[in-house]
Amino acid sequence: MHSFVRFILLHFATGFGIAALFVGALLLADPGGIGGLLLSAREGAWPALLLWLFTGLTFGAVQFGAALMLLEETPPRRPARGLQPVPARVPARRR
Repeated sequence: MHSFVRFILLHFATGFGIAALFVGALLLADPGGIGGLLLSAREGAWPALLLWLFTGLTFGAVQFGAALMLLEETPPRRPARGLQPVPARVPARRR
C-alpha cells in the first residue's frame, strides 16, 4: 500500500478510536439524559452508531489534519547522476 494512503488510514483509524472512547464516555456519564435516551431508543443501536460514525469522521479529520501539519518537510531531491547544472549567462540590464 502506498505510504500516504497508509498514513491517511492510520490517522483516521486513530480518530475513530478516539470517537469510540468519546461516545462510550458520553453514554456512561449520561449528561442531560442523552446516554439513557440513546440506549433506550426504539430503533436499537442505530442512533449510537450514527453518533459514533459522525464523531469518528470529525475526530478522524482533525487527527489527520494535525498529523499532516506536523510532518517535517522532505529535503529537496538531488539531480540524477550524470546531470550537472549548466551555468547560464545573463546580460546585465542598464537603467
